[in-house]
Amino acid sequence: MALHGDFSSFPLPELLQWLDSSRKTGTLQLAWEAGERRLFLLSGQVLATASDGLRGRVARVLALSRLADGSQVMAAFQELPPGGEDVESAFRARKVDPKHVRELAREELFSAMADMTRAGQGTFHWTEDLDRTGDEWAPSEMSLRELLFESLRWVDEQADVDRVLVGDSLTVRSRVQPSPRQPLMHRILLTLCAGGQNLGRLRLSLGMSRSSTTRRVFELLRAKQVEVEGAPEVVVDPVSDMLEKGAVLVREGQYDAAELVCSSLMASDPADRRVRELARMVHSEHVAALYGELPPLAVPELVPEPESLALLKPEERHVSGLINGAWDVSTLVLASPARELDTLKTLAKLVRMGLLRLR
Repeated sequence: MALHGDFSSFPLPELLQWLDSSRKTGTLQLAWEAGERRLFLLSGQVLATASDGLRGRVARVLALSRLADGSQVMAAFQELPPGGEDVESAFRARKVDPKHVRELAREELFSAMADMTRAGQGTFHWTEDLDRTGDEWAPSEMSLRELLFESLRWVDEQADVDRVLVGDSLTVRSRVQPSPRQPLMHRILLTLCAGGQNLGRLRLSLGMSRSSTTRRVFELLRAKQVEVEGAPEVVVDPVSDMLEKGAVLVREGQYDAAELVCSSLMASDPADRRVRELARMVHSEHVAALYGELPPLAVPELVPEPESLALLKPEERHVSGLINGAWDVSTLVLASPARELDTLKTLAKLVRMGLLRLR
């Protein structure tokens, strides 16, 4: 099935939501005045992204920040298999950290989606063909829900960034040394700004969009890891700070902790679009992770242990009572009166307690 249109009739955030909820597989091509970009999707996951000059930009940024040899990065790209299998080996053979490549590809995607959402102009073409042959692609590996959440967060918070970083003539100077514990873009900017760097030249040397460069500089300024001559003091927004921490928890797979962050934010401001998108992302990612542990077609079998079963909550005992050795996980989810996420969490708990085995 092919689908095409423009963002005036089908806004980009709604398009991404549709592809995510439908767990689509195929290629999404986006075009606007700044160029074209392609996203390669597998069951709602962004496997890779492609755009003109992408590989060269990744190689240049890693070389400028002394994280890799630019020629070796390009050589690794040339050796990538057409279908994207075994990406890790292709980069590691050239002494390039594949995580760095993925992070830079993700960074480009976040900024591109945010810029297109703000512009509200452009066209899209969707096809179920996943062929990457001939495309200058790089691995990104993230969910559509994460891409949507981050890009909308960038859009909503861009006004604060523009208020502080009002022009390209500002000079950015590092106040701390880069560390492997820091996010990749923070490390790169701290390296390049060690002796002071003009914001405009910094953006041009990186070859990245203004929204991406200024946002990361803003984050460093907020954390007091850089100083920007002439910029006003950044007041920490507690909601933005909690949203960022929630997103980090999701990336680290700490879904229960992320749900607590969501609960606090929803109680304080349920109308905030950023909060609602974080809640959707946490729910979607948690469900996807649980299905990784509990394949939908696996058939659970209960291991009767009366003492352990007595420790379950009433709602958990109800779910365990549905297990009959014939229904698979997907059928149990449909039969359970509890939410999909709660049913999956109960099944995962029973597995951890040794009360359930899958066949």
